[in-house]
This record gives sequence, structure tokens and C-alpha cells, in this order.
Amino acid sequence: MINRKLVLFAAGSLLVLAAVGYIALTAGGDPANQAGTLQKEPSSEANAGTALNAAQAAKAPIIRNVVANADAIELYTKFELTLEMDADYKNPYDPREIDLSMDLTSPSGKKWSVNGFYDGTGFAWKVRFSPDEAGKWSYRLRAVTAGAATEGPLASFEAAPAKRRGWIQVSDENKRYLEYRDGSSFYGVGVAYPWGITDVNLDKIAAHGGNLITYWNGNYDSSGNGGGSNQLQSATFGVEKIDPLKASRIDDLIESFEQRELHMNFVIWPHDSLADSLDGWPKAWDKSGYAELGEAKDFFTSQEMWVYQEHLYRYIIARWGYSSAIGIWDLVCEINGTDGWVHGSTADTDAWTAKVHSYFKEHDPYGHPTMGSMAGNRQDYWDYGYRTLDLADRENYYNLSYKAYAQDIRKRWDSYEKPLIIGETGNVTDTLKYHQSIWVSLASGLASSPFWWDFGQVSDEMFLHMKHFAAFTAGIDLHEKRVPVNSAEGDEGGQAQAWAMQGELQSYGWLLAGNGGAGGKTATLQSWPAGTYTLSWYDPWTGASLAGGSVEAADGKLVLASPDTSQSDLAFTVTRN
Repeated sequence: MINRKLVLFAAGSLLVLAAVGYIALTAGGDPANQAGTLQKEPSSEANAGTALNAAQAAKAPIIRNVVANADAIELYTKFELTLEMDADYKNPYDPREIDLSMDLTSPSGKKWSVNGFYDGTGFAWKVRFSPDEAGKWSYRLRAVTAGAATEGPLASFEAAPAKRRGWIQVSDENKRYLEYRDGSSFYGVGVAYPWGITDVNLDKIAAHGGNLITYWNGNYDSSGNGGGSNQLQSATFGVEKIDPLKASRIDDLIESFEQRELHMNFVIWPHDSLADSLDGWPKAWDKSGYAELGEAKDFFTSQEMWVYQEHLYRYIIARWGYSSAIGIWDLVCEINGTDGWVHGSTADTDAWTAKVHSYFKEHDPYGHPTMGSMAGNRQDYWDYGYRTLDLADRENYYNLSYKAYAQDIRKRWDSYEKPLIIGETGNVTDTLKYHQSIWVSLASGLASSPFWWDFGQVSDEMFLHMKHFAAFTAGIDLHEKRVPVNSAEGDEGGQAQAWAMQGELQSYGWLLAGNGGAGGKTATLQSWPAGTYTLSWYDPWTGASLAGGSVEAADGKLVLASPDTSQSDLAFTVTRN
């Protein structure tokens, strides 16, 4: 075994903790100049020396010089400890050799436990956490090697209220939609941007109301000093380590997302990373550290590969799970484009999907939802994935008509009581198709706008439509349970077609005229409770509110009469008086 002694120098007004007793340091060396101090359990120097000698005799790890990024932070922001460890281990990425964790107690008494990680720079171990309660949090570090354990003293930090809303999760009140940790509604406005992300383009997405962006743990991201071009377990570093440049690239992206209140759909396994011999599919198995262990077709079933997968998932949660910028764990993108799917059995891929999902449910204390997908052909309907994962994501490249989106969403709505997602679609720069896809999807029950593939296919005109769409969805309370309804199809006799999400208090929807403009048309929504309602209209092409008024529902029907407009479609809300 090799003894690793990491060196970290503290500067400024950082807080430093010794292995057994905490020490506060400043640039001038005067603890009295500290902005704040960490609390510790009382202990004498004699007791501290005895404990340290005992730890050394048992060859337990020694925790030194713990540096906190702050002693007071806001809710849902990063509390980070950086530390040194003297311990016997060969591989700092293997929790079987060296296991660092932190136990916390919230102000209300709730218990938390998060893992630490080695950051790969050769200097530091870190532990990251994000609080969801205001007040005083207490915590204690713990390190374990070869059965010998060391615990640090009790310490604390303060969490203050903030405007941040926290992590995205499946809503407790309405399981078909998402919400923030603070309980406020979240409707995704998504775009696929799997590699090459820049701050300038993130600014553009945020300025137009986008909030949910797909990024791949893949091999095509040349940004970030080239670090994005590798997988986290790359061919260069193997499965036993984490590629430091890729990890640093993700750190930078997380920070950029947080600054703009954006959320990442983080794809852990793009299909090409698990493909080596499939005709018509891209292949990147040779760029994966797993290629050293065997063939791509065995990835889903190999117990040896599973051990290192667990290490990867643990590391991902420890390093980035704290952040509200992580929106969704996308476990696998297009699973049917992998060798294990084509050359293996459905039972094997089902078992792997359930196992990875269960790992994240058990080990992610922040509760980020999971999803995964098949490819976007008509026949690629992944019932097992939709039933098993938190979100039901079906891609669509087979038919970009508004009717196809509505039909697919309704089929899944009737089959799975969970948030529905279209994780990839488009791959064309077509404003009309984009416009119709987002509005019919909203009015049919999708939990996010379809993720358009990809950023480079979204024109400035399409971005304006995104902005108008985001402004409309921001006014919807998704906690109210609703059901999808639609009118009869046709445009004869001044008729238009409409789709709506019907709620007891507020409903919303989209009206489309098949011929000519939508102005002066009517659409009849069936199974509507009798009563008086306020009807409000919205121009989805300009973002302008149009004249509305009172409308009566009777005999199970609500007749919508649209105002004068030259647009082909309108959005609307219906509110019970």
C-alpha cells in the first residue's frame, strides 16, 4: 500500500480544521480576525493527542486541514469542505480502499449523509453539500480504510433563506409534473445541447426562457481545454479513475448553469459509448475505460463492469448531486443503439435499467429524477423504461407533425402516471414544426417542451417562439391536477381544432385552424363541467394577450370562439368564475 500525503495551503480568511481539533487561521495568523468560526465539541490537548496516537496505531486515516468555503451560505448553494488525508490506499477513487463521507443534521433534526470524493488534481479531497433548511446545520466527517475508521469533531455552518428554489423533483401533489424543492412549479423549456456548450449560448438560452438543457458524458465536447472530449471513465485513465479534465469541464458547466438558473439533463451513458459493432450507429467503445475489461455487448451483464459503474455513479452524485443545476439523471440515451441491447436479451437490459435506477434512488439524497430512452423511430416504444424510471421519455424523429406529438403523448398519458418527456426530436431548422410541437405538447400534457435536437438547429426566430412559450407556461400552477381533452378535428363551417388540459380551477390549451387564420373560429371541448368561466387568449407568435371574456359551459360542452387574428393558432386559459 502507498501512503498518500496530500498538501493543501490555506490562505485568506478560510476556515481550517485539524484532524481532531478545529483551528481557525487567517492570512495574518490571528484567529480573532476570522469572519466566522466553526463550532466544535470541547476537547483538551491531551485528549486530542491520545486520540491521534490511537488512530495512528490502528492505521486509521488522519483527516487534516479541513477548509470550509464559508461558515454561512444561502439555501441551495454549495457548502464545500476541502481537506487533506493521510491514509494507506492505492486508488483514491475506490471507496473499498478509502471512503470519505459526511453526516449532517438539519435545523429540524433531519439526518443526511453525503459522500466525499478525490478531485483528481493531486491536491485535495472534497465534500459538497447543499442545504434545504434555514438555520444551523451540524456535521461530522468520517473516513474509513481497510476497516479502520476516523471521525472528525462536530462542526457547524449556518444556512440563510434565499430566492433559490432548489432541486427539480417529481411533484408531491401532481405526479405528472415537476416542481422545485421549495414546492413551486417547474415546467421545462428544453433544448438538446450535448457538447460544445459556451457561456454566450447559455446566456441566449436563458434570455429566451430556456431552463432545461441536455448534456452528454460523451466524446464530442472539445470545449473546456479539451476536457469534454473524454468520458468520465476514459480510455486514458481507465475505469479505476475519473478523467480529471472531464470532471473539471463538468464543474465549470455546473457553475455556469447555476449562475443562469439553468438545469442540466445529464446523460450518463450516450448510446455510442456502449457501441462497438453496430452497423448504422456511431461507436465510441474504444474511447471508454470499460473496453479494457471486455466487449461492449457484456456491459449490461458483467459483474466486474458493474463494480466500476457503481464507483462512477457514487462519484457523480458526490461531486455534482448537490447542485440545483443538475435537473435529471438521464441514465441511458437510446439504449437500443448499444451492443448489449442488440446482441443481448431484453431481460438483461431490463435488469440493468432497474439496477441503475435503484442505485440513484438509494444513494442520491437530493432526489433528482431519472429517465432514459430508446431511439426515435416509430417502433421504438420502451414500455419497460417508461414504467421503471421516474420520467417517461420517448424520442420522436419519425413524424414531426402536431398530430403525431398529440397521439404519442395521449398514449403515454393513459399508460403511465408520471411526467412525460420528449427527450429528442426535430433535427431540422423549421419554425412552424418547432412552434406547433411545443404548443400541442403543452396542451396534451407533456411535462416539458420537446427537447429540440440540437442547439445548432434552433434559429433566432425559433428562439423567439421559445420566449413566448416560456412566458405563457410561467403563469401555470402545475400542482392542480388536470386531464387532457380535445375537440373534434376539422375546419369546416368555421371550426378549429383545440387541445386542452382541463382543471377544476384553471385550464389551458391551444387552438389551431387547419385553413386560414384562427380568428373568428370556434372549437367545442367535450366533457366540460357546467358553469361560467373567464376565457383569455394569447398570441403564441408574438407573446401578446388578446381580448377575452366570459363563456358558459352547458350540456357537457365548452364552445371557444376565437378573437380576430391573422395567426394560424392561439393559446388560451379558461378560469372558473
